[in-house]
Amino acid sequence: MRRLAYLALMAGTLTFAACSNNPSKDRNNDGEVSAGEHLDHAHDQMDEAAHQAYHEAEDNYNKAKAELDAAIKKGDKNAEEAARKALADAEVAWEKTKANLKEAGDKVEEGFNDAVDATKDAAKKTSDAIENTAEKTGDKIESGAQKVGDAAKDAADKTKEKANQLKKSLQ
Repeated sequence: MRRLAYLALMAGTLTFAACSNNPSKDRNNDGEVSAGEHLDHAHDQMDEAAHQAYHEAEDNYNKAKAELDAAIKKGDKNAEEAARKALADAEVAWEKTKANLKEAGDKVEEGFNDAVDATKDAAKKTSDAIENTAEKTGDKIESGAQKVGDAAKDAADKTKEKANQLKKSLQ
């Protein structure tokens, strides 16, 4: 009895550990998850969910078709009618799933395009800001250099004037 309880506890622990172990979104292992990595992760999850929904709908359709074939083979009219209805429902669900997945794919593509456009806009704004800052910095450097040049010229003129005064006083 104890072994069975211990075995159940270990199985539960392993199941919990396996289910809660999410793969890292940080694909380049730099310690940070970039916007691109978030997009990649979202795309991967969307793709996985889409495949799962598609295959589930397809499996339900195939199962209903097999049940119909079995009912026809058996000759059971009630089972055949129920199987035909189940097959029609499964076919509608499968077609609806395919249409929903196409629509979701279109929306994901639109979302990715919007993200790319937003990234381009942000890069352009950053570039403009850097250019504007560089221009202002260049203007400040030019202005500072002009002031240094003016101060040096003024100091040279004053030094020359003092030298001339000293020369006159020594004569």
